Amino acid sequence: MKNNQGFIGRIILLIIAVIALKYFLNFDIIDWFKSPEGQKIIQPLVIFLTNIYKWLDGFVKTIVAK
Repeated sequence: MKNNQGFIGRIILLIIAVIALKYFLNFDIIDWFKSPEGQKIIQPLVIFLTNIYKWLDGFVKTIVAK
């Protein structure tokens, strides 16, 4: 359990950072994710993570089936 120390603190820090972005810089992260510029950055990452998940899923199912 020692490895999990600070996990909640990191989540709280991330939430505070998003709030600070909105308050000080008037930057809305949700609108950015929905924008074409945000989608151009996010979409390849989503495809990459989906492909890794599919590969790991098949790999684990092959190992378990043996």
